[in-house]
Amino acid sequence: MKNIAGGLFGFSDQIKMEALNQRLLRNQVVTANIANAETPGFRAIGYDFEKQLQSLAGSGEPFLMKASHPRHLRTSHTQADGTIRPDVYIRPTESVSEDGNTVDVDLEMGKLATNQILYRGIVDLINKKIGKLRYAISGGA
Repeated sequence: MKNIAGGLFGFSDQIKMEALNQRLLRNQVVTANIANAETPGFRAIGYDFEKQLQSLAGSGEPFLMKASHPRHLRTSHTQADGTIRPDVYIRPTESVSEDGNTVDVDLEMGKLATNQILYRGIVDLINKKIGKLRYAISGGA
């Protein structure tokens, strides 16, 4: 996470923007699962980042440690530059079809809908911040 726009956006705004990036990646994973629902032997993939994002947000500051290289690890799931390392894994499941496919389309559609709602909520929060900045720039007019 890099400070953008000369400090107009604070650390909490940067967390929101990182959450958008991670939700976009989760959307791609879930849609890939759905697209492969009929592929024999395909194993559903999971993509989790919430704990990592909470850990980063809970630190209160974007860069608590100095590192000689931005890719050095800050914790087991974030790097020194604040980049999140999500958990990407083959999701365990109890239902495996005869062809070995583990995708549950109903479950994936639910995950997709939830992710899209949360994505839209974050976009709305960022848009409110931009609206406040516009209002301030225009002198309250």
